[in-house]
Amino acid sequence: MLPAYSSAAQSSTSTPFRSFICKIASRCNLDCDYCYVYNHADQSWRNQPQRMSLRTAAQLGRRMNEHALAHGLREVDFVMHGGEPLLMGVDYLRRLCDVVIENTPDVTVRWNGQTNGTLYTDEVFEFCREYDLVFGLSIDGFGSANDRHRLDHAGRSSHRAAERALELLSSDEGRALWGGILAVIDLDNDPLELYDYFAAYQPSSIDFLFPLAHHDLRPPGKRDTLTTTPYADWLLRVFDRWYHQRPQRIRIRRFRDIIALYLGAINSSEEWGLQPVDFIVVETNGEIQAVDTLKITYHGACQLGLDIFANSFDDALASPKVAARQESWRQLGATCRKCPVVGVCGGGYFPQRYSRANGFGNTSVYCADLAKLITEITAAVAADLRPRLPDTGV
Repeated sequence: MLPAYSSAAQSSTSTPFRSFICKIASRCNLDCDYCYVYNHADQSWRNQPQRMSLRTAAQLGRRMNEHALAHGLREVDFVMHGGEPLLMGVDYLRRLCDVVIENTPDVTVRWNGQTNGTLYTDEVFEFCREYDLVFGLSIDGFGSANDRHRLDHAGRSSHRAAERALELLSSDEGRALWGGILAVIDLDNDPLELYDYFAAYQPSSIDFLFPLAHHDLRPPGKRDTLTTTPYADWLLRVFDRWYHQRPQRIRIRRFRDIIALYLGAINSSEEWGLQPVDFIVVETNGEIQAVDTLKITYHGACQLGLDIFANSFDDALASPKVAARQESWRQLGATCRKCPVVGVCGGGYFPQRYSRANGFGNTSVYCADLAKLITEITAAVAADLRPRLPDTGV
């Protein structure tokens, strides 16, 4: 049986932030057509400085340290994000890290980041080894798969440059510095061909992402009707290959999260389950903002009216927009609350519930895909477990 929705099981206590998504760069060298920062409703990047100043980084470190002390946190994650963080160059990145370290004396900072890989050079690699900085790589696959959406501003391919990063990170020395692969699903790509391409590099994890969409901006393959399941069908072909591989060395986050929640785990992913979100975004100018994927919905959707010079991260916890994400289960409609898979899907990714008419009170634009994906994956797991369970005579 799948875990069910229960309002009594949800906590109304704010969850402290453990991850800080730090927009150290507000520009990017690529022009991906689906990018939620530059090519969707919110265009606030135009008013941001191109990079985070060291003064802002120092204040950010102080606020992180303050928050960690207030909530008894021993470790926090500083996640370098953008834009493209590697546009800033190694000298700047080293100074930024040192400034943050100087201002976080009471907490251990773990360094993470997300890059498109095109600027991930040997020099960057050595810097990452020095600071134990782990980068995830955004790449949509082999040449034609990647370049359908991920071109530079002159319309040129980004694939070969990103593939060089794949080669560096998949080396014996690079694996400890590699946070895995993020790939946005394109239904025109063959799922098994794509999976085999990635698997050849043996990443620790792959996350196949639904294109960011909502009810007023429907995704490819679902523009005429929301009842079809093209994304579930695409993913289930990968699941059938992955699930039966032994040994299973690659973690496909979407599948592992579904299985973990089905087996009773408490999940911390913002896309799955009903647990509070434990991260916050800091823009290059020091503004504290809600999760930035909300930029697909409307201009200003992420803005809280807070910044790290005037406000603490506890002020952000008290913000209505952050509270809505921390307790997004409160906004679930009757359809979701009655659904047998809501304990796993959590009602769907928050931005993908949006419509101008009803805010975030809808089912996910991917509801049919989520239901099919969860039902079929959990059925496969149940079939494997059944012979191993004791016979209770029931």
